[in-house]
Amino acid sequence: MRRYFTLVLILLANALSLQAQDNVDKGLIMDYLQEQQYDKIIQYMEGSIKPQYPNGLAILANAYYQSGQLALAERNYNRVLEKDSNHIQALQNLGNIARQQKQPRMTLQYFEKLVALRPDNANYYKQLSQVCDQLKLEDSAFNYIQTAYSLNPKDAGIVTSLASVLMSRKLYPRADSVLKHYYSFDSTHATVIAQLVRLSYLRDSMKTATVYGERLLNMGVVDQTTCIYMGVAYYRLRQYDNCISVYDRLMPLNGGAAPETLIYYTGLSYAEKRNYEKSNELLQTCIDLAKSKALDNYYAAIADNFEKMKKFRTAIAYYDTSYYLFRDPMRQYGIARIYDQYLQNPQKAKKYYQQYVQDAKPETKDEMSIHTYVKERIKSL
Repeated sequence: MRRYFTLVLILLANALSLQAQDNVDKGLIMDYLQEQQYDKIIQYMEGSIKPQYPNGLAILANAYYQSGQLALAERNYNRVLEKDSNHIQALQNLGNIARQQKQPRMTLQYFEKLVALRPDNANYYKQLSQVCDQLKLEDSAFNYIQTAYSLNPKDAGIVTSLASVLMSRKLYPRADSVLKHYYSFDSTHATVIAQLVRLSYLRDSMKTATVYGERLLNMGVVDQTTCIYMGVAYYRLRQYDNCISVYDRLMPLNGGAAPETLIYYTGLSYAEKRNYEKSNELLQTCIDLAKSKALDNYYAAIADNFEKMKKFRTAIAYYDTSYYLFRDPMRQYGIARIYDQYLQNPQKAKKYYQQYVQDAKPETKDEMSIHTYVKERIKSL
């Protein structure tokens, strides 16, 4: 944020120095900018200046942008472009606004123009790569981030973005070169170290993954994905105490929580140490995490869809799985109803109806009506 604010000051200072423009009090504007008093800039520009030229319009548009009034910022930046179609700040912030408004196609147009105007600016290629990636233009995104890296290999954001793409394409040696080059002059950047952990794991270099991972943990950095890689790596190295240690160190740093995969491998590590009670405790936690109430609804919704598609056996299988996991008697009722109404199997229908009646504890009016109906239906089967 500080870096961006400094950039704003520089851009506006340059704008204020232009000739044959609106008669703006440069000192006053700079004072307001230093104090981030954007409301006063808006009041001054709209009330006293009423800008008509690109520099004044850009100052007003930026004040609206910084104060979060994006519609007014967009309107005034478009006025800037009407008078100067190559205005860098207007193109940049209109692209930013389009991105915030989830309009990637429009964002792409502004960022492409910036690259055309400033072909030596690595940051413009980086942000263009990001929007191409959002639009699933994978080859373009890859090409742009490579260009950004060639222009500025010391930008950590560019380095990690390029390394991530290279890893996704299984170009591991190139990813290694990119990350190691940055690490050679800055071994403290957490995101770069996290990428080195991931790369080492993907290359099946478990020992190296743990070395980088330990560095990150010792820095007090909370990165759950890195801890997963470390836990699995230690388990595969049969260093069970170290796997458990990763879990123990992450928990207090992460508010007493850990990712499910790390809990699982920690549980397996306790089993290897013959501490089966602790292992079962952690494995039960994994089971509980997997058995969210929403999952029951998902199974039931799929079962209902298959029933409507007249794929009754498949519907029963989903109802049965849901019941096995969550023990909701309504799933037994759903199975019984299919056997009764569609498959014409009164014996199985009666069996599931009886299980439903035995387990159900109706509370709502609809549940009580179903319960009453089922008890009567059983008598006739």
